[in-house]
Amino acid sequence: MTSRRARRHRSGARFRGVIAVLALAIGTPALAQAVDAKQVLTKLGFPADTHGRVMAGELVSRDVESSNDRELATGLAFFVKESPKALLEDLRAGLLLQVDENTLAHGEIQAAASLADFAGVKLDAEEAKAYQKAEAGGDLNLSAAEIKAFDALAGKPAAQVEAQVRKSLLARAQTYQKSGLAGIAPYARDGEKRDVAADLRSASEAAKPLKTGAPSFYQTLLGYPKKPEGFTEKFNWMRYKAHGTPVLILTHAFWVEEGDAFAVCQRQFYVSASYNAEQALAAFLPVEGGTVIAYVNRTSTDQVTGFGGSAKRSIGAKVLASQLHDLFAKLSKAAAK
Repeated sequence: MTSRRARRHRSGARFRGVIAVLALAIGTPALAQAVDAKQVLTKLGFPADTHGRVMAGELVSRDVESSNDRELATGLAFFVKESPKALLEDLRAGLLLQVDENTLAHGEIQAAASLADFAGVKLDAEEAKAYQKAEAGGDLNLSAAEIKAFDALAGKPAAQVEAQVRKSLLARAQTYQKSGLAGIAPYARDGEKRDVAADLRSASEAAKPLKTGAPSFYQTLLGYPKKPEGFTEKFNWMRYKAHGTPVLILTHAFWVEEGDAFAVCQRQFYVSASYNAEQALAAFLPVEGGTVIAYVNRTSTDQVTGFGGSAKRSIGAKVLASQLHDLFAKLSKAAAK
């Protein structure tokens, strides 16, 4: 019979590998053997005094190298007065959506997506008109086929446009659930396509050395719908105010639990406007009195390309870090109540 000590050792070894996802995604060496919050933060490239600062209530940020010329990337570390398991349950129940004032509406998508999952998706009159006027290279992120479907609704009632939006979201959710990154239809641009799958693949491949450190989690980032042991997932749609504009977002969150710690990925595999896609990786590390969260966010946007792209990415990353800083500060307060 396998001893309890042996089982704990194997479990800890698997988690050390999974937590290395975040370290390698940021582009730092593999973690030390012990799963220790202070060591993890140091290996992730945060300043040496980060552990003390986050335990004192500070949210600490660090620069992260972009994986492509359309990517804004930033890393954060902070402390929450809740255990990793309790915090994850809060997030599953929508705590992050509740504290983010930019969330206008949201709903859960089942593992086998259906049209009923999108019943709550509503558009205002201006949004409906924008879809009817959709074109390649316009403000909306749509495939050529989606643009054609909305063009056919020119002059039709807004209710028909809304119904088509739900069908389009359903189709994107179903193809992603079936084929992962390969199922993501590219956005039509003037004379070209924006391959969102390539951007998410680039964000995932920033963790390429993980192929030997934690192969199952790395393979899931790139090879979903293949799923490793201990894998849990959740899909959502969200209507969100991004830079003052309502956008529709499809999100896939998945995580692996090892003991009292978690490795988490949240992937926005479709965004209707404003930016292209987003992927965030986080480690929930148990410490006395709560959880230290180490987090890296990679957002794909066309707004940082072209002349001065490097400077725009640097400025954009700082703005992103500031926005995330404010959001997670609210999360920490809400979770502590």
